[in-house]
Amino acid sequence: MVFTIKIKNAGKVQDVTLEDTDTGADFKLKIQHQTNIPTDKQKILIKGGKLNDDSVVKDLNLSQPVMVLGTPNNNINKVEIPKQVFLEDLNQNQLVKVSDEPSGLVNLGNTCYFNSSLQSLYRIDDIREGLKTANSTNSFVNSLKRLFDMMSKKQERINPTLFLASFRENFPQFSEQDNHGFYKQQDAEESFSQILNVLLESIHMKGKLTINLKTESKCLALPEEPVVTGQEDALKLMCHIDIKTNFLRDGLLNGLKETLIKHNDTLGSDAEYEITKTITKTPKYLIVHFVRFYWRRDTQKKSKILRKVQFPFELDISEMLDESIKPTKAKFRDDLRKIEKDNFEMVRDFKKAKKDDSLSPLQQQEEDQLKLESIKSKFEDDFNSLLKEHNIDEQLDSLTENPSSVYKLSSIITHAGSSADSGHYQSFAKDEGDLEDEHWWKFNDEKISRVSRDKIEQLSGGGESDSALLLIYKASGL
Repeated sequence: MVFTIKIKNAGKVQDVTLEDTDTGADFKLKIQHQTNIPTDKQKILIKGGKLNDDSVVKDLNLSQPVMVLGTPNNNINKVEIPKQVFLEDLNQNQLVKVSDEPSGLVNLGNTCYFNSSLQSLYRIDDIREGLKTANSTNSFVNSLKRLFDMMSKKQERINPTLFLASFRENFPQFSEQDNHGFYKQQDAEESFSQILNVLLESIHMKGKLTINLKTESKCLALPEEPVVTGQEDALKLMCHIDIKTNFLRDGLLNGLKETLIKHNDTLGSDAEYEITKTITKTPKYLIVHFVRFYWRRDTQKKSKILRKVQFPFELDISEMLDESIKPTKAKFRDDLRKIEKDNFEMVRDFKKAKKDDSLSPLQQQEEDQLKLESIKSKFEDDFNSLLKEHNIDEQLDSLTENPSSVYKLSSIITHAGSSADSGHYQSFAKDEGDLEDEHWWKFNDEKISRVSRDKIEQLSGGGESDSALLLIYKASGL
């Protein structure tokens, strides 16, 4: 809400336009713009005492003109004060910025690991929506709920101090300080995982994120022994990196097979066992962890594997599936690709369509939004029809499992540097408003910018620059 305050300076009364959230510092800056009196030279007389920089102006008693004293400096470089404009007056590019740009998070001192974790968790639709309706007695969950509520309002920058305090209280390992009393840099993957583990139970996310695996254990020294089968759950697929790992697929397949030593009763001694895992349930969201950090005893630090490992925007995990589900997942995948092709052609036609010059920017935005909603609605109808054809009783909006084997990349947490406890973490997320997946958001703490798909492809590593650490995929079509 905009309001006006009168100031009196050099015998003249002038109007200063402010907004509800403006502080004393903002007020002084606008006075400088109108009077040329530098902010540090201003003497502002208000009823009740001094105007502090952090005071919220609308809460002060300013019904009478405010007296401003000070000597103007006509050579001062004026700070440009944004002119008040109405939504109807903005062009299309400005409208996108106003309506779509997400919130940044202030770095509170080596908290980029924390901010990047929060931005990626916020991009998981079901976590965001689940927190909105959560009725929890857990203060940690409620604190995160309040923070996400602030982020949903798309403020320019948000200070996450309250949730950071709750986070460190619940996980004291993130309160570690150096010899100078400063909080240390931490591992974003550990931060992400700790927060996620709390949310799994509190907002019932377990079914949408948990991977079910079948394990087969075979003794290599006694191949005639029966294979022992079992089951286990995981929240992430591990991409193990060695000198032969060039692509995500290679690392994931390596992560589903391991060799270990354990006691064999028949031999009466230890023996080598090969453990093979296959996926028996494909969750709605698939989290992939590049295992880039390892502990070096000589430096007493988590060092980083700098090898370049390419990852796809579309991940098909069919060769990692158990034979019990592979045929049905592959059939749904092939049928889904047909309706996705139709959807892509509709989006392409929409992009090529000529704009109506008789519409205002706001009217054009509303018209475009209606067309996009129509395209989305048709896709949802086609998807629900496909579920019926495959005898799946659920609807699109209630699915917790991926009916196919294909996932689309949704967000990324990256690390720049050579060790986990130094360097810089950032996150990147797909712009959900872009149906062609060409534009992404880059979250560098409070600094938010748009980047192209080409930039995302450069996050595969190969040096100390930004390297993907966590990938969050979402089931194709969901």
